Amino acid sequence: MTEALRPLRPLQVSRDLHEPQSSQAKPGAVSSPISTPHPLKKRAICSQCRIRKVRCDGRPNICQNCDRLGFECSFQQSPGKSPGQYVVKLPERRRRMQACIPCHSKKTRCLGELPSCSSCVRRNRACVYPRTKKHGSIASGNSLAEISGADDQATQQRAGDASPAQGVEMVGPTEGPALDHNAALDLMEAYFRHLYPLPSFAFLHKPTVLQRCRSQTINETLKLAICAVTALQLHRTSLCHDLWAQQAEQSILQQMGRPSIFNLQALLLVIRYRIESGEFPTAFMLAALAARTALALRLNYERPELSDVAQEARRRLFWALYLLDDFFCVGLREFELCPEETIHLQLPCDEDHFEAGRHVHTGVLRHDPRSSGDTTVVGLRGMSLRLTSVRRAVMRFNRKVGLGDELSSTIGESIRRFEEELGWLKAALRPNDQYSVPNLTSSKWQAQLIMLHMSWHQCHCDMYRLGLDGYSEAAPSPVLLALHPRDRTKMQLKCLEHAESIIRIVSDFLNHGDGECLLERDAAVCAFESARLVMFGSRILGAASNLDMAVGKAKLSHNLITRFFPYSASTQPLRKDLERLITSYSVRLALQTQEAFSEPDPPSARSSTKVSQYATSRQRLSVQSLLLQSDFVDDSNEIAGPTQATEIPPPSGGMQTAHVSAVPRNHPWGTAGPGNSQVPPAGLSLDARQEDAGLIFNPWMGFTGSEDMYGVSGRPLGADDEF
Repeated sequence: MTEALRPLRPLQVSRDLHEPQSSQAKPGAVSSPISTPHPLKKRAICSQCRIRKVRCDGRPNICQNCDRLGFECSFQQSPGKSPGQYVVKLPERRRRMQACIPCHSKKTRCLGELPSCSSCVRRNRACVYPRTKKHGSIASGNSLAEISGADDQATQQRAGDASPAQGVEMVGPTEGPALDHNAALDLMEAYFRHLYPLPSFAFLHKPTVLQRCRSQTINETLKLAICAVTALQLHRTSLCHDLWAQQAEQSILQQMGRPSIFNLQALLLVIRYRIESGEFPTAFMLAALAARTALALRLNYERPELSDVAQEARRRLFWALYLLDDFFCVGLREFELCPEETIHLQLPCDEDHFEAGRHVHTGVLRHDPRSSGDTTVVGLRGMSLRLTSVRRAVMRFNRKVGLGDELSSTIGESIRRFEEELGWLKAALRPNDQYSVPNLTSSKWQAQLIMLHMSWHQCHCDMYRLGLDGYSEAAPSPVLLALHPRDRTKMQLKCLEHAESIIRIVSDFLNHGDGECLLERDAAVCAFESARLVMFGSRILGAASNLDMAVGKAKLSHNLITRFFPYSASTQPLRKDLERLITSYSVRLALQTQEAFSEPDPPSARSSTKVSQYATSRQRLSVQSLLLQSDFVDDSNEIAGPTQATEIPPPSGGMQTAHVSAVPRNHPWGTAGPGNSQVPPAGLSLDARQEDAGLIFNPWMGFTGSEDMYGVSGRPLGADDEF
């Protein structure tokens, strides 16, 4: 049975809102249904409340809001004027001043004090107030006092129906200063001058991007991301780059279900912004979104039907995502975004070919150099990616050795295989890409050149440090005892030789390089690791440097980190740990102690106790690891609701045995050297002769299981082998 809908009742207009109506009916009169007030009858609203968009109580003569605020209410009738002749007078704006840009971006309370709010003063940061639509400039200090009553309503920039290629998109609230066209063009030119030479930023096509910026047809989200990361890297604190990054991120998240090349380019830049500003948890989560977006767009496959510029831009975008793994996964398989077996792309070409739009065959990531008929041309960028692949395989090999899953008899063979592959990579470099001071001074891409060769030497250090007895990242004691003393000595000397080579490159770059160019974080990692190795090995018989020389060389590495990474949150732990090590070794030098093969006491552990302890033992990350610095907390105990805390007994049987056996020699309570016994966590005491691998640690290196080892056999595993 269908219920009939009640017809809509026409709105009943009251006779006179200002005449009180009697609540008693006249005797004998029949009440009319028209005069009966309906419960849905619309309340009268005065003009002031209607303009201010607030609730009006409709009180005759003057409403409660106007009476409280002292406004002239439209219900008040001036003598001699009929109701239709009332002239509305706009109310005075009494809204409190809007928040400053730093407080708005951090979503913290701002009281709007002048010239700087109390929140920014307390946090010792620059306080900048947003641009007003009336004055068109960034307001701060006394200028805000003049415009505090001006038009400060928050607006939202809305896009039309134009295509994303024309760069018209919604970018969320714009309560801060709009990005000026000239400022945007200046920052984009600075991006290609300073950031584009770095491998992680080389995915934008310079002529196209600059042309679109000049014609103001560039994608708005991409423009905000480029300007934000450039202003941050060049430390232009007068610009509101944090707000720009937030606007770009909001726009990307709003269009998460509609992935595009432009949004992915912007997302990678936002991730780099979050990393460099110290917001590691946000960057870690956004990296997963970037990987999903790339796979949704099938960027891991070639598209020959596209133009050469479009194809190369797609390749470079995916390779930039591949390099992002080094910030978080550090070789840990479970955090990897771009497994190599899923990549079906050729390597990026040289910059001249990319800018000119010429196609060049460059080959693939893992290539057998012994194959005949090879006509590929691989430049610095392609070689850097191949070296990155080898270095990750070395990291997995080291973890396998640390877990005892690699037989002592096969360690030498695996190292020789890596040596051959690294030798092939260096031999394949063009003459002007080989390292020398003349090549360094004449190179257009100095940052690429020195980072490639520093990473090549660091890859050798990662292999050979397994033989450094007493070093925190050496092989376990049973493995060292199984190695022939001659082989162990050779590994030690080769490790120190390559560490010395890294410091020599650092010295050359400080003396002859371009002091205005930027470097990637891996350059700081290599400088840090080489300084540690040189100081540690200064007393090994046959070492090139004694302790005094080693401390001086370590200061060169510290100078590089301080000079080229002064504001980077991701490299700050490296600088602090290196300062501590230099101070400790300098004290030993002054005291002329004879203690050999030892390093200073490690800092206190920062690893979270609110994560799985088994996972912690399998993924030994350092205080320099961005994943560890994210400090994620497992709140699974909240699932069952509030319960009385009880101590969970340790697992019994085989699981407990497997867990203990998985603890490596360089675990915080592992053995400190041959003959030393393990100390349980309850009585944790770190030997001063050992540096804990989980505290001061190669930032490329985690600690994981044998299931994460692949690539050592000389070929990448296929999808069927892995899954």
